[in-house]
Amino acid sequence: MIPGLIGRWVFRGRVAQVEFSPGTKGAKAGIVVFEGSSGNLSLSIGGCAFVYEEPREAQPDVLEEAEAITISSLSIFFPSNEAFLAYELRE
Repeated sequence: MIPGLIGRWVFRGRVAQVEFSPGTKGAKAGIVVFEGSSGNLSLSIGGCAFVYEEPREAQPDVLEEAEAITISSLSIFFPSNEAFLAYELRE
């Protein structure tokens, strides 16, 4: 993540690779690679918390919308209190 980057952007692709080394510290502790038609996006990450969710786990007030739009989501929470959210959307 780029420090100070605030906002939202869209990348259409798929998760191609996820690797984590539990004993490793620093930015190389994990990598997530997304593949898309316009190129690839790689995130090298360390010291983060990960949450994988499916729409059926959504709060009642957004459950219907979550089930209609998404298949799953991956949230990556950085030590700096920033987050990276990836959604697998229905076509």
